[in-house]
Amino acid sequence: MHFVVDLVLFLGMAAGLAIIPFGLPGIGLIFGSALLYALLTEFSKGISLNLILVLGAFTLLGETADNWLMAAGAKRFGASTTAAWLSLLGGFLGALILGPMLAVILNVIGLVVGAFLGAFISVVLYERRQKQNWHEALLAGWGTLLGRVAGIALKIVVGVGMVAAVAWSVLTR
Repeated sequence: MHFVVDLVLFLGMAAGLAIIPFGLPGIGLIFGSALLYALLTEFSKGISLNLILVLGAFTLLGETADNWLMAAGAKRFGASTTAAWLSLLGGFLGALILGPMLAVILNVIGLVVGAFLGAFISVVLYERRQKQNWHEALLAGWGTLLGRVAGIALKIVVGVGMVAAVAWSVLTR
């Protein structure tokens, strides 16, 4: 039974890390896996309540940081708040629509590229319609894209740190 619980923990954390580049809540999955493990083992197999609380704080930080950084990048380059939020939808649709086509050429990376292209295109089209200026629209799209990349990079760092902390805690019990 312990092997199955350990396997679920590590598969959940690996899946969490794998989905972060797609803009999905990978840090939340990592946290959920650690919390489930702690509950199933009654906090007796390496994951303490204190670690869960710290992981929870990092989950809130990490899962919202990409939105903050994307909005900051968008604002820095002249995008509206609406455009910044549209980039989330555009990223999701880009991964669903463009991702499979790009995956033929780029393999799994095609889904990530599709998400970034979708975010960029959605902001550019919205800002072009609002401002009637291609240069400003492209700048806004670029800023949003840079913010989104920075946010996902930060989420990856936070996710790797969380996985390392949980793995260390569980493996050295």
